[in-house]
Amino acid sequence: MINIILDRLKQVDGATVREGFYAQSAARESSFIFLQPYLDLFGAKNGINQYRDDLTLQVVAGINVTKSTNPTADLINLVRDIRSAFFKDERNTEKPSWLPKAITFKEAEACKYIMPESHEKHALAVITLTLVHTVPFGEKL
Repeated sequence: MINIILDRLKQVDGATVREGFYAQSAARESSFIFLQPYLDLFGAKNGINQYRDDLTLQVVAGINVTKSTNPTADLINLVRDIRSAFFKDERNTEKPSWLPKAITFKEAEACKYIMPESHEKHALAVITLTLVHTVPFGEKL
């Protein structure tokens, strides 16, 4: 399922997409996107061969402000491009057609923008997503 989400993020033009945690040293491109876990809630029901998995993911999107003449607009547009990759042309945005195993997939809270300090080069946006699905015991991502 993580690979399906990464494939959607790779549709964002001009952004380098990585699975893993935001690392400033790895964010060399003018725009980049990291997909990382935020909080994993576990709610298993004994005696049933599948359990509900509530997974929270963060999409950390960023731009290199030293390579941008319009950093505010570029960061906002990057967030809009991510949302378009996830939700454009979807009839039910909480159950997108490209993620058939999901019970729900949605933004859990408002996007957070993190502006750089004077010595930093990257402005970031963090989109927090919740993904609810059922998982057979022993299944790996």
